[in-house]
Amino acid sequence: MEYIQKARELGEALLCTPEVSKLKEAEAEISQDPEAAKAFEEYQEKERNLVTSQMFSKVPSEKDSLALIDLKMRLIRKYPSIRNFFALQQDFEKIMATVNLTITTTIYGMPSADQLPFPKELKNLAQQLLDNIGGGKDGPAMQIPEGFKLPEGFNLNDLFK
Repeated sequence: MEYIQKARELGEALLCTPEVSKLKEAEAEISQDPEAAKAFEEYQEKERNLVTSQMFSKVPSEKDSLALIDLKMRLIRKYPSIRNFFALQQDFEKIMATVNLTITTTIYGMPSADQLPFPKELKNLAQQLLDNIGGGKDGPAMQIPEGFKLPEGFNLNDLFK
């Protein structure tokens, strides 16, 4: 299973990124404040419970999801170290999104920016990202089914204002 070894190598490479180093430093900063550390631990426990229930095909209740978001927002407002952690976590999540997109496009093909349901203003940025992910190689093109439409009421222009 060579792909498992490659996944380990990818994990090790990601571990060496500045984003992961900064995230670990932010976690250490949280642990320096006992009150922040306890509050953050409570948040992580609730988040783990929510994720675990999703892994077992249970849909978390809206109440639980909203309670977790509310707790996160309260922690961000109260503790600068936790606010910093979540900001740095977003940076790492961008890297992971790029990694996942790279894997997906390698498997399913690369769309062109024109195939994406983006407003014209974003198509050039999208094409630059796709060119970067493709590594300068022309791979197979992604096949978007004829007649594909976004779900009713889903408007990307609203997201990018």
